[in-house]
Amino acid sequence: MKIMVIYNDTSGKNEGEKIAKDFKEFAKNNKDIEKIILQVTNPDVDEKKILQKANDHQIDTLVVIGGDGTVHHVVRMFQETIDQYKVGLIPGGTVNNLARVLEIPLNQKEAFQVIVNQHTRKIDYGKMNDDVMISTVTVGILADTASKVSQEEKQKYGPLAFTKRFFRILFKRRKYPLSIQTEDDFWQGKAHLVTITMTNSVGGFTQFDASATPDDGQMHITIIPKLQFFRFIYNIPRIFKGQFHKIPGVTYFSAHKAILKPLTDEKKIITRTDGDPTDDLPVELKVVHQKLEIFTPPTE
Repeated sequence: MKIMVIYNDTSGKNEGEKIAKDFKEFAKNNKDIEKIILQVTNPDVDEKKILQKANDHQIDTLVVIGGDGTVHHVVRMFQETIDQYKVGLIPGGTVNNLARVLEIPLNQKEAFQVIVNQHTRKIDYGKMNDDVMISTVTVGILADTASKVSQEEKQKYGPLAFTKRFFRILFKRRKYPLSIQTEDDFWQGKAHLVTITMTNSVGGFTQFDASATPDDGQMHITIIPKLQFFRFIYNIPRIFKGQFHKIPGVTYFSAHKAILKPLTDEKKIITRTDGDPTDDLPVELKVVHQKLEIFTPPTE
């Protein structure tokens, strides 16, 4: 294995460099590992230089330290050749949604061991315009909420940083006029919230959609026209069974491709993908089936 360890020095609690060095120390005597090089990534680092460095060192394995946004960034950067690499995840972000889905330990040394053990699983990812989607795209209240939360708040409070902002925006009762076209379905109207997921999980809640798996070749679209607090409380049993889409009034369908468009030009509708800002509507999405090979614990 020829490994490039990529860390984001703004992700999670900002411990990426230390974790990278700890992994290198942990793995240095493994007979299957030929080399390990460390590489920081942030908005000031030239992505072309990282790609060239990976090519020059004949890297075959990318180890990503950070949260879902860092994984997204690395896959987007390497998207033209990502199927030629194996990818290891060392969770170091705020939510670590993909790691939770794949049951990758949040404990660092246990995550190191998963990579060294070299058991892999091929999963799907998505493309959205010229970008990628690893886990989740949100449109509506969740996207607006995330856009109001600073990196410092995420580092300090974790997922709780979103809660206060979420309810403040919810009480404004804004709805988002849009249409969604897939190969088999069409929906048009105003919605409080739209989520598009590649897995069974949203925001680290791994029971969001019990019918979805990360390698099923589908994106899963949930449309909530109106969020009502008391209806939400009433349906908590369904939510915890992974049956969010069975709540009355919720529209749900799966697809390989989808196009989302705004119905008016009055106000832009933003999206958030894997926790970070992405293109405003309109956007076009498609699934890339089982082209992302991740080190995971073996399934029993």
